[in-house]
Amino acid sequence: MNFSSKEKKSPEEWLEDEASRQLSKIIHALNATHTMPFQCIWLQSDIGIKYQDMLRGMESLLLTIWSQFKRNNISKIENQVMTWYGRQKRSQNNILSSYYLYQERLNEWASLPEVKSYGLSSNWSDYLLFVMAVEKNYLSKVSSGAISMLERERKAITTLFLSKMQMLYIAEPHELCMDFFSWISPFTQESVFLPYNEDIELTQTKFVTFNKFRMEINKNNKWSLLYDMYMDVLDEIARVKR
Repeated sequence: MNFSSKEKKSPEEWLEDEASRQLSKIIHALNATHTMPFQCIWLQSDIGIKYQDMLRGMESLLLTIWSQFKRNNISKIENQVMTWYGRQKRSQNNILSSYYLYQERLNEWASLPEVKSYGLSSNWSDYLLFVMAVEKNYLSKVSSGAISMLERERKAITTLFLSKMQMLYIAEPHELCMDFFSWISPFTQESVFLPYNEDIELTQTKFVTFNKFRMEINKNNKWSLLYDMYMDVLDEIARVKR
């Protein structure tokens, strides 16, 4: 094991701090996928399924060795990591294969004409924006007039939805996987290849409100406050689709 590059913390301190930080993101994201205020069909797509598979895979190891931190048993942690890692490599549904398929499907999605018309690229934030604003969901049906809803109910559902989607935005797949495999690398002595599409300059489109919302979600730290803007985006998209 080599922890020499992990600042000035002890191996146990660094492992525990990193595990805590990663677990927080993963647990919040997984909980969000299971407690959406309405059905999100995209979670059953290849991208959604593989995203959740990655989170559950990382969570399984982090939770397994959590109890060892308080005992300062670094050798026990090493044994558990290596046992888990060996099983992961032979699993048909391992984290790396899930990531590769996720990235493949994300690239295919970004090539669709409809996606290109909104100036979106093959990154996680743009994909979340698309499923929130362009794909049909419960709230878009309200905006189109297909469903009637009281304003206070719509606001309550929307703010809850936005807060949960932000948890998924924070748990960005590439960053999570990079952090996770860096976390176990002192034990495995291996590095992994994780293809990633760099963020490109935002493309302005004819959808003025959509453009503003896209910029806002990439810098706002509390999406639940974006209720009015999100409603305006859904109204804008609904007008286009009529």
